[in-house]
Amino acid sequence: MRAFYKLSILPLISSVFVYANIVSAETSTQHLSAYTNQVLDKKLSTLLGPQAKFEITQFNNTFDRIKIDNQILLASKNGQYLFWGKVIDTSSRADLIELANQQHRLALVASIPREKLLTYTAKKEQHKLTIFTDIDCPFCRKLHTQIKDLNQHGVTVDYVMLPRGKAGSAVFNKTVNALCAANPQAAMDSAMHNGNVESSTQANQTCVNNLKAQQALAQTFGFSATPTILFANGEIVPGLMTTKEILNKLNTL
Repeated sequence: MRAFYKLSILPLISSVFVYANIVSAETSTQHLSAYTNQVLDKKLSTLLGPQAKFEITQFNNTFDRIKIDNQILLASKNGQYLFWGKVIDTSSRADLIELANQQHRLALVASIPREKLLTYTAKKEQHKLTIFTDIDCPFCRKLHTQIKDLNQHGVTVDYVMLPRGKAGSAVFNKTVNALCAANPQAAMDSAMHNGNVESSTQANQTCVNNLKAQQALAQTFGFSATPTILFANGEIVPGLMTTKEILNKLNTL
């Protein structure tokens, strides 16, 4: 977050950070993006320093989207202004920063190989949810009791595992036992019900690395709370929701 902290020196105007008259420079900056905006790239390099890592992507005809660490900002295409907080479109009343975050989340979700996730599939699928969960989280266990009901209502649930412990910790090993079991769904049901699961399946390194990748993915999203529910349009709701609340939300998308 060091690079992002540098933005805190910018003047605060209506919850928006604005930096004007940044001098261009030929500074080399590390970032990844197929989209290029050399003017904005140079100005961000001058502002944040040559070692800063950021990503520039196109947002709309007015703004580009900037990712710095796990933070999403908007910038004018000429690099004159940076915006962080809320940017309200007075016509649509939409928060453009939130829309930029939603687009970013959808791109991240699309990059996940579905076969690597623990999925509870609805027979007559109408909607999909991605839930970031933890076996040791009481509200995650409560939400898990609603999975069958959600499936019956046509909602497929993908789990991204977010155990609150590093490799080798008790919660990490419990999650490995569930994720790497011969029947992961049954093992997860047991773990969520009993708080533990004994698996006769030997966890291979590929499966363990998959769990590590899921933890890293949650960090990329910037999520720390569990459960966190990610909807198909990129909106998130941290915390517990009832089946009725989830279905009502899905019907408004």
